[in-house]
Amino acid sequence: MAKNWAIAIAALVYFGISTAAYGDTKMSRRANDIEIDRQVIDSSPVLRRWLENPPDLLEEIYNAPIFDQKLRIGITSRDNSLGVDAGFEDLFVGRSPLTVNGSYQSEFSGRESEVQANLRYYLLPLGSYGNIAPIVGYRQFNQIDRPQISGLDVGLQGILILSPHSSDLRLSHTFTSPNGNLEMSTTTLSTSYALTNNLRLGTKVEWRRSPLIYDSRVGILLELKL
Repeated sequence: MAKNWAIAIAALVYFGISTAAYGDTKMSRRANDIEIDRQVIDSSPVLRRWLENPPDLLEEIYNAPIFDQKLRIGITSRDNSLGVDAGFEDLFVGRSPLTVNGSYQSEFSGRESEVQANLRYYLLPLGSYGNIAPIVGYRQFNQIDRPQISGLDVGLQGILILSPHSSDLRLSHTFTSPNGNLEMSTTTLSTSYALTNNLRLGTKVEWRRSPLIYDSRVGILLELKL
Protein backbone atom coordinates (compact mmCIF):
# COMPACT_ATOMS: atom_id res chain seq x y z
CA MET A 1 0.00 0.00 0.00
CA ALA A 2 2.79 2.34 1.02
CA LYS A 3 4.53 1.52 -2.26
CA ASN A 4 1.45 2.48 -4.28
CA TRP A 5 1.21 5.82 -2.46
CA ALA A 6 4.85 6.46 -3.15
CA ILE A 7 4.38 5.80 -6.88
CA ALA A 8 1.33 8.08 -6.98
CA ILE A 9 3.15 10.92 -5.22
CA ALA A 10 6.16 10.54 -7.53
CA ALA A 11 3.88 10.69 -10.61
CA LEU A 12 2.18 13.85 -9.35
CA VAL A 13 5.53 15.51 -8.63
CA TYR A 14 6.82 14.56 -12.12
CA PHE A 15 3.65 15.86 -13.79
CA GLY A 16 3.87 19.13 -11.86
CA ILE A 17 7.52 19.62 -12.80
CA SER A 18 6.79 18.85 -16.50
CA THR A 19 3.83 21.27 -16.57
CA ALA A 20 5.89 24.01 -14.95
CA ALA A 21 8.72 23.44 -17.40
CA TYR A 22 6.32 23.56 -20.37
CA GLY A 23 4.74 26.73 -18.98
CA ASP A 24 8.14 28.36 -18.55
CA THR A 25 9.09 27.41 -22.13
CA LYS A 26 5.82 28.83 -23.48
CA MET A 27 6.24 32.05 -21.51
CA SER A 28 9.82 32.29 -22.74
CA ARG A 29 8.64 31.97 -26.33
CA ARG A 30 6.01 34.67 -25.76
CA ALA A 31 8.66 36.90 -24.25
CA ASN A 32 10.85 36.35 -27.30
CA ASP A 33 7.93 37.15 -29.59
CA ILE A 34 7.28 40.36 -27.68
CA GLU A 35 10.96 41.24 -27.89
CA ILE A 36 10.91 40.72 -31.66
CA ASP A 37 7.83 42.92 -31.91
CA ARG A 38 9.58 45.59 -29.88
CA GLN A 39 12.55 45.48 -32.23
CA VAL A 40 10.24 45.97 -35.21
CA ILE A 41 8.50 48.87 -33.47
CA ASP A 42 11.80 50.50 -32.47
CA SER A 43 13.06 50.31 -36.06
CA SER A 44 9.91 51.86 -37.59
CA PRO A 45 9.15 55.52 -36.81
CA VAL A 46 5.90 55.27 -38.78
CA LEU A 47 4.72 52.26 -36.75
CA ARG A 48 5.63 54.02 -33.49
CA ARG A 49 3.65 57.08 -34.59
CA TRP A 50 0.65 54.96 -35.56
CA LEU A 51 0.72 53.09 -32.21
CA GLU A 52 0.96 56.33 -30.24
CA ASN A 53 -1.66 58.14 -32.32
CA PRO A 54 -3.68 55.77 -34.56
CA PRO A 55 -4.53 57.58 -37.84
CA ASP A 56 -7.94 57.77 -39.43
CA LEU A 57 -6.96 55.95 -42.63
CA LEU A 58 -10.30 56.52 -44.33
CA GLU A 59 -10.05 60.25 -43.64
CA GLU A 60 -6.50 60.41 -45.02
CA ILE A 61 -7.37 58.42 -48.14
CA TYR A 62 -10.47 60.55 -48.74
CA ASN A 63 -8.87 63.96 -48.23
CA ALA A 64 -5.19 63.51 -49.16
CA PRO A 65 -4.59 65.09 -52.61
CA ILE A 66 -4.76 62.53 -55.40
CA PHE A 67 -2.94 64.88 -57.79
CA ASP A 68 0.46 66.57 -57.45
CA GLN A 69 1.95 70.01 -57.14
CA LYS A 70 4.02 70.70 -60.27
CA LEU A 71 6.53 72.96 -61.95
CA ARG A 72 6.40 73.00 -65.74
CA ILE A 73 8.22 74.31 -68.78
CA GLY A 74 7.59 73.66 -72.45
CA ILE A 75 7.21 74.81 -76.04
CA THR A 76 4.09 76.42 -77.49
CA SER A 77 2.95 77.03 -81.05
CA ARG A 78 0.46 79.52 -82.53
CA ASP A 79 0.16 80.29 -86.24
CA ASN A 80 3.62 78.76 -86.85
CA SER A 81 5.12 81.01 -84.17
CA LEU A 82 6.97 79.08 -81.44
CA GLY A 83 7.23 80.23 -77.85
CA VAL A 84 8.03 79.16 -74.30
CA ASP A 85 5.63 78.43 -71.44
CA ALA A 86 6.74 78.16 -67.80
CA GLY A 87 4.80 78.03 -64.57
CA PHE A 88 3.65 76.18 -61.48
CA GLU A 89 0.37 74.46 -60.69
CA ASP A 90 -1.59 73.48 -57.57
CA LEU A 91 0.73 74.71 -54.83
CA PHE A 92 -1.43 73.95 -51.79
CA VAL A 93 -1.91 76.56 -49.07
CA GLY A 94 -1.28 74.46 -45.95
CA ARG A 95 -3.69 71.52 -45.71
CA SER A 96 -6.56 73.46 -47.26
CA PRO A 97 -8.11 72.79 -50.71
CA LEU A 98 -6.88 76.23 -51.85
CA THR A 99 -4.05 76.25 -54.40
CA VAL A 100 -1.86 78.95 -55.97
CA ASN A 101 -1.08 78.82 -59.69
CA GLY A 102 0.88 80.95 -62.12
CA SER A 103 2.40 80.93 -65.60
CA TYR A 104 4.32 83.01 -68.13
CA GLN A 105 4.23 82.58 -71.90
CA SER A 106 6.12 84.42 -74.60
CA GLU A 107 6.67 83.85 -78.31
CA PHE A 108 10.25 83.94 -79.56
CA SER A 109 9.19 86.40 -82.25
CA GLY A 110 7.92 88.85 -79.65
CA ARG A 111 4.46 88.92 -81.25
CA GLU A 112 2.66 87.71 -78.12
CA SER A 113 3.16 87.34 -74.36
CA GLU A 114 1.00 86.49 -71.40
CA VAL A 115 1.31 86.34 -67.63
CA GLN A 116 -1.29 85.03 -65.20
CA ALA A 117 -1.71 84.10 -61.56
CA ASN A 118 -4.76 82.67 -59.86
CA LEU A 119 -6.26 80.86 -56.90
CA ARG A 120 -8.31 77.67 -57.17
CA TYR A 121 -10.51 76.25 -54.44
CA TYR A 122 -11.41 72.58 -54.88
CA LEU A 123 -14.99 71.97 -53.82
CA LEU A 124 -14.88 68.17 -53.47
CA PRO A 125 -12.61 66.06 -51.23
CA LEU A 126 -9.06 66.05 -52.58
CA GLY A 127 -9.07 62.25 -52.72
CA SER A 128 -11.92 62.23 -55.26
CA TYR A 129 -11.27 61.02 -58.82
CA GLY A 130 -13.19 64.01 -60.11
CA ASN A 131 -13.18 67.58 -58.81
CA ILE A 132 -14.17 71.13 -59.69
CA ALA A 133 -12.61 74.41 -58.64
CA PRO A 134 -13.64 78.05 -59.10
CA ILE A 135 -10.78 80.21 -60.42
CA VAL A 136 -10.07 83.80 -59.38
CA GLY A 137 -6.95 85.64 -60.47
CA TYR A 138 -5.27 88.11 -62.79
CA ARG A 139 -4.26 87.80 -66.45
CA GLN A 140 -2.35 90.14 -68.74
CA PHE A 141 -2.36 89.41 -72.46
CA ASN A 142 -0.23 91.29 -74.98
CA GLN A 143 -0.08 91.13 -78.76
CA ILE A 144 2.05 93.38 -80.93
CA ASP A 145 0.21 96.38 -82.43
CA ARG A 146 -2.95 95.59 -80.42
CA PRO A 147 -4.36 96.96 -77.15
CA GLN A 148 -3.44 95.06 -74.00
CA ILE A 149 -6.11 92.83 -72.44
CA SER A 150 -5.68 92.64 -68.68
CA GLY A 151 -7.57 92.50 -65.42
CA LEU A 152 -9.65 90.14 -63.32
CA ASP A 153 -9.64 86.53 -64.53
CA VAL A 154 -12.50 84.32 -63.28
CA GLY A 155 -13.80 80.91 -64.29
CA LEU A 156 -14.10 77.25 -63.46
CA GLN A 157 -11.89 74.17 -63.80
CA GLY A 158 -12.83 70.49 -63.85
CA ILE A 159 -10.29 67.74 -63.24
CA LEU A 160 -10.57 64.01 -63.91
CA ILE A 161 -7.96 61.72 -62.32
CA LEU A 162 -7.18 58.87 -64.72
CA SER A 163 -4.57 57.35 -62.39
CA PRO A 164 -3.66 58.70 -58.90
CA HIS A 165 -0.46 60.77 -58.97
CA SER A 166 0.19 59.59 -62.54
CA SER A 167 -2.31 60.89 -65.07
CA ASP A 168 -5.07 63.49 -65.19
CA LEU A 169 -7.28 65.42 -67.59
CA ARG A 170 -8.27 69.06 -67.00
CA LEU A 171 -10.76 71.37 -68.69
CA SER A 172 -11.12 75.04 -67.72
CA HIS A 173 -12.89 78.14 -68.99
CA THR A 174 -12.10 81.67 -67.82
CA PHE A 175 -13.10 85.25 -68.62
CA THR A 176 -10.49 88.01 -68.54
CA SER A 177 -11.74 91.54 -67.87
CA PRO A 178 -15.37 90.35 -67.74
CA ASN A 179 -17.94 92.84 -68.96
CA GLY A 180 -15.15 95.00 -70.36
CA ASN A 181 -14.91 96.20 -73.95
CA LEU A 182 -12.05 93.73 -74.60
CA GLU A 183 -13.38 90.79 -72.58
CA MET A 184 -11.52 87.61 -73.54
CA SER A 185 -12.61 84.02 -72.91
CA THR A 186 -10.07 81.21 -72.74
CA THR A 187 -10.88 77.50 -72.88
CA THR A 188 -8.00 75.19 -71.92
CA LEU A 189 -7.78 71.41 -72.28
CA SER A 190 -4.69 69.84 -70.73
CA THR A 191 -3.38 66.37 -69.94
CA SER A 192 -0.55 65.05 -67.82
CA TYR A 193 1.07 61.59 -67.89
CA ALA A 194 3.79 60.23 -65.59
CA LEU A 195 7.08 59.23 -67.24
CA THR A 196 8.84 58.55 -63.91
CA ASN A 197 7.97 59.04 -60.24
CA ASN A 198 8.79 62.75 -60.48
CA LEU A 199 8.61 63.64 -64.18
CA ARG A 200 5.44 64.16 -66.23
CA LEU A 201 4.72 64.79 -69.89
CA GLY A 202 2.00 67.36 -70.40
CA THR A 203 0.01 68.69 -73.35
CA LYS A 204 -2.16 71.78 -73.53
CA VAL A 205 -4.57 73.28 -76.07
CA GLU A 206 -6.05 76.77 -75.64
CA TRP A 207 -8.83 78.52 -77.53
CA ARG A 208 -9.02 82.34 -77.11
CA ARG A 209 -11.97 84.52 -78.09
CA SER A 210 -12.28 88.32 -77.85
CA PRO A 211 -13.10 91.32 -80.07
CA LEU A 212 -9.38 91.40 -80.97
CA ILE A 213 -8.40 87.75 -81.33
CA TYR A 214 -9.94 84.47 -82.36
CA ASP A 215 -7.26 81.80 -82.35
CA SER A 216 -5.77 78.77 -80.59
CA ARG A 217 -2.44 77.69 -79.15
CA VAL A 218 -0.95 74.26 -78.42
CA GLY A 219 1.90 73.25 -76.15
CA ILE A 220 4.02 70.30 -75.06
CA LEU A 221 5.35 70.49 -71.51
CA LEU A 222 7.70 68.73 -69.14
CA GLU A 223 6.38 68.79 -65.56
CA LEU A 224 8.32 68.20 -62.35
CA LYS A 225 6.45 66.88 -59.33
CA LEU A 226 7.12 68.87 -56.15
